[in-house]
Amino acid sequence: MNMTKSATQFAESGIKLNKEKKIKKDKKPLIISVISVSMFLLLWEIASRNAWINPLFISSPIEILQASVSMVQEASFWDNMKVSGYEFLAGFALAILVGIPIGVFSGWNKYFNAIVNPFISGLYVTPKVALLPVIVIAFGIGPASKIVIVFLMAFFPIVMSAQKAMVTLDQNLIKAARTFNASEFQIFKTIALPSTVPFLLNGIRLGIGQGLIAVVVGELFASTAGIGYQLTSNGQNLQTDRMFVGVLIITITGLILTSLLGLIERRFSSWKPDHH
Repeated sequence: MNMTKSATQFAESGIKLNKEKKIKKDKKPLIISVISVSMFLLLWEIASRNAWINPLFISSPIEILQASVSMVQEASFWDNMKVSGYEFLAGFALAILVGIPIGVFSGWNKYFNAIVNPFISGLYVTPKVALLPVIVIAFGIGPASKIVIVFLMAFFPIVMSAQKAMVTLDQNLIKAARTFNASEFQIFKTIALPSTVPFLLNGIRLGIGQGLIAVVVGELFASTAGIGYQLTSNGQNLQTDRMFVGVLIITITGLILTSLLGLIERRFSSWKPDHH
């Protein structure tokens, strides 16, 4: 009895030790990343303090931090944040709502694909920035034009990821389902749609980056409010520290959104069988 108990305790301690080793191993890349970023910021601060870089072109991390503390106390800063946030969310939501159904159905149905693919391929290779003057003329300098450009930039990664998901379906599963007399709708619902999720999440993640770029570019081109408009104003006044605050906000927003999607991706990946 005591030997059995000892063996159980030994096995449990072994499992606990392996878990602790795995946690330490998982933390190593994070620690390296933190050290890398810290070293970069330190070198940046040293370069700025010693005037190795022209202060007109770049500010120091401490000055950027001080500017951010000052800016968050300004009502205009939050007004610009609200405008950019609304434009991004509206355009990105529209890209998801339109892009996913078109991508899925064009990948599933060859006739529908024949109808929409020429337009998707043609617009995909067209520089969206070149369309900005036309979009501004059509929709004005208000939020509508920025929503349209965000939609156009985010739409293509999403729709093309959905198409790829349908093209790379496991044909053996589909054949097996058909041998059991499953209808096309049943196959689509139970096999095709669940298989698209990892691809769609990857497309949405790519779309986030494109959408954030679109907001800033659209506001830089023609706007009366927003983060891009604030960047233009700060640049004209040579306020590089305040400019970098705007850039930092866009960067942090992108990191947060992509990290959240990464967590969702890992959740779906955990359902897959482990191949070792």
